[in-house]
Amino acid sequence: MRRLLLAVLLAGTLTVPSVSARAAFACAAGGPATSLPFCAQSLPLRARARDYVSRLTRAEKVRLLVNNAAGVPRLGVAGYEWWSEALHGVSDTGPGVHFAGAFPGATAFPQVIGAAAAFNATLWELVGKVPSTCFYRGAYTRGVVKGHKRQKPMR
Repeated sequence: MRRLLLAVLLAGTLTVPSVSARAAFACAAGGPATSLPFCAQSLPLRARARDYVSRLTRAEKVRLLVNNAAGVPRLGVAGYEWWSEALHGVSDTGPGVHFAGAFPGATAFPQVIGAAAAFNATLWELVGKVPSTCFYRGAYTRGVVKGHKRQKPMR
């Protein structure tokens, strides 16, 4: 009986729809979490991450593990479509990005294990710059990306 209850609860947390729009990012000026340590840019990233994770309930952590993460509204963290994380470039596979019109295609990089085998930090930096500089400046403003928000990178 306990396993059945746990399975039902887990299934319920995984079906919560993503939050698609909200007023401000959690840590943006006027955001709901600006006074919390995980928003303090003066703290090291590790301390900020620990603070954020320590505030999450078990159910919230589980909901963040799927590609259409529901977010954590009580902390002001919006839902997110992780399918389009650009690990292999920005592709048209999955629910996060849909190309059309001025953007008929996508970038494509090797499987992560293949690129990692190069042990080339410069390569990884360049792979990271393509989606962050080219794609988001152009395609995001044309509405082909779901779930991604333009904001300053975390410092």
